[in-house]
Amino acid sequence: MKKCFFSILSVFFLLNNAVFAKIFFDKLDLNQNDELLYTVTNEATGISKYNALFKVKVKSETTDFYPECVSFFPEQVELINNSNILQIRNSYGTAQYDISNHSLKTVNTVEQIPEKPLPLLPYATSYDGTWFCFLRQTSFLTADLVVKNISSGYEYVLTKNSQMSYDKIPAKWSPEKNLLIYEKDGSIYFCNPTALQGNVEIDEKYRRIGRGSINSVEFASSKFIIYADDSLLYKINTKELYTVGLYSNILGKGTVIGRLPFKFNPKTDKFSSNSYANAFVIIQNKRLFSYMTVHKDSSDYMDVLYSRPYTDSNASLIDSEILWDKNSNPILWIKKLPYDSDKVRCSVYRISDIAAQVLEIEDSGDPFISPDGSKVGFFAGAAFYVYDINKWNRISSLQGERIVSAKWLNSRTIFVCGEKSIRMWDCINGDTEVIAISSVKSAYWSTDGSTIIIDNDTGNNYELLNETNTWKKIGLTAKRENSTQNGRFRAFTNTSVNCNFENVVYIRTLGKNPVTVPLYKESIKRKINPKKVSIIFDAYDNADGLAQIITTLKKFNVKGDFFINGEFIRRFPQETKQIVKNEYNCNSMFFSLTDLTENNFVMDEDFIRRGLARNEDEFYQCTESELSIFWHAPFYKTTEQIIEYGKNAGYTYIDLKTENLEQSDDNPFDVIQRYYTKAIKDGGGIIPVTVGFSSAYEKEFLYNHLDLLICALIDAGFELVGINEL
Repeated sequence: MKKCFFSILSVFFLLNNAVFAKIFFDKLDLNQNDELLYTVTNEATGISKYNALFKVKVKSETTDFYPECVSFFPEQVELINNSNILQIRNSYGTAQYDISNHSLKTVNTVEQIPEKPLPLLPYATSYDGTWFCFLRQTSFLTADLVVKNISSGYEYVLTKNSQMSYDKIPAKWSPEKNLLIYEKDGSIYFCNPTALQGNVEIDEKYRRIGRGSINSVEFASSKFIIYADDSLLYKINTKELYTVGLYSNILGKGTVIGRLPFKFNPKTDKFSSNSYANAFVIIQNKRLFSYMTVHKDSSDYMDVLYSRPYTDSNASLIDSEILWDKNSNPILWIKKLPYDSDKVRCSVYRISDIAAQVLEIEDSGDPFISPDGSKVGFFAGAAFYVYDINKWNRISSLQGERIVSAKWLNSRTIFVCGEKSIRMWDCINGDTEVIAISSVKSAYWSTDGSTIIIDNDTGNNYELLNETNTWKKIGLTAKRENSTQNGRFRAFTNTSVNCNFENVVYIRTLGKNPVTVPLYKESIKRKINPKKVSIIFDAYDNADGLAQIITTLKKFNVKGDFFINGEFIRRFPQETKQIVKNEYNCNSMFFSLTDLTENNFVMDEDFIRRGLARNEDEFYQCTESELSIFWHAPFYKTTEQIIEYGKNAGYTYIDLKTENLEQSDDNPFDVIQRYYTKAIKDGGGIIPVTVGFSSAYEKEFLYNHLDLLICALIDAGFELVGINEL
């Protein structure tokens, strides 16, 4: 009876957490000037949920409307034009804030509401903000690497069909020059985009630095590039890059400055250099941190001052980053997922011959370094903090809302981009200016209909300044009731036949020739409910990918199903609790990694019943929660008789063909392609992802690219659900 009760609760939970967000219109307000305000909630994949505010001029002589978005959620932000303009991008378009005249304008907008919005791809901006480098998606697995001049619009494709990524660009800009290094076909190249635009750049084959990935190269400063090749580190003067490219076969790749005590793996390792190019931190396989200094300018082994693996017994490692203080001392910034919490925590260490912790931050994320390198900003919960990176004392803090991202303008001014507003903040004297509204709780026209007043749940109201398109805080005011008609028009919502829309906004013309038209034509185009796909995660005997999987699922609001083997529970009890703590549904994979189809044991009904019961009991003892009634055999090796035995024990079997399973030696992109093709062919189904492989090392795994699989399925029109809904 206990098992049945839990199953019913599981079904209810998953049905109410399926990943299929619909577009919802609300807060309609029509003024006497025939201008309609309304909010749009469209839960885009991979970003925070927000309410965008639109306005539109209603006209009786046309059925074509041109809505304008007046709020700007900071899905992506960049500083451009020599840091004179803050650019804000989201699914609805692009806005630019001119810092000199404190004005905001829309420079690009979509004509239709995106029905299946995916995360925007990041831009890497040149040091003076005149060039972008970005990935332009060509398929769900590939993208072109493009460099673009912001003012002229000139574009040059550096690589075709590179590996697609939603968070990384295989290129790096020099900190003080418009010099770009990039990865292409297993090699590293450089270019001057201005020379490309002027058609005077030399042929690419003469701009090759060496083999490797973008992880193999780092700017120590604008003067020097550090290049890692096998176990050697090279220093290349940026003024001599063309010489290195032209004569590398004769002169080598630069000056050898040190030898590593191991082989650098460009797929799994990364490094950071101080500005003098004489101290380095190498991060191997995301887990081993080694601080080294140059013994002398030769190929001698470098001095290893510190080398330790990640060993926090209270949290799983997500990612790490290296900062440097003014004395060239390395600072290790670690992002981790605690076993006892569902919120990301950051630990900060100053490294010498030991790692001395200087900060522990709850509910935080990435650091934001000031242009002069003296300060670091970060968010913690609903506050943003600035610390002195040398002394690690707090300089200032800004309260009020959760932060999405931040951009330093100079050494004291920072744009703090939150879920409710975007503020320009002087962290020294504390002055703040709201330059844009990110999300709107409610909105309405002023009494005379001349301007917009909003409440974004910060304890204050804001009034739109029509001259600058920015917002002025006006404090709490008596709210005017929203109106949906003015004698000439009436606006209202109704249900939609388009499965991507929760409702439809209609405009009805009143008077002599009444007519009713939708505000968005696509909202009344009939679309059937999408096919369903469930992504399940098999936890055999290794937990290496668990933190990445949970982080990605949380980012994309996907409720995954985990199938847990008894060996995993016994080896990784904390990680097992972590899965439950993050509210993911847990299912059984038997009590051991036994191949149930082998003839070494008698696989009778009693054995299967006892194996399922033992796994159930061990899971409960570990987590104080129950496994669901779903199960599958280890490695999906089973027989009809075994499935029947499990059914007699009260379990439902999840059956998959072995040729569709991910193997330890598979290329993850081939696996994604295989899963995607099968889902299209079958019209949905179940996709298994392995949590970790204990038998494979130094390779890429599917869990590191789970975002590509999720976005590909959503873009193809699938609804991601729990297995209960299949």
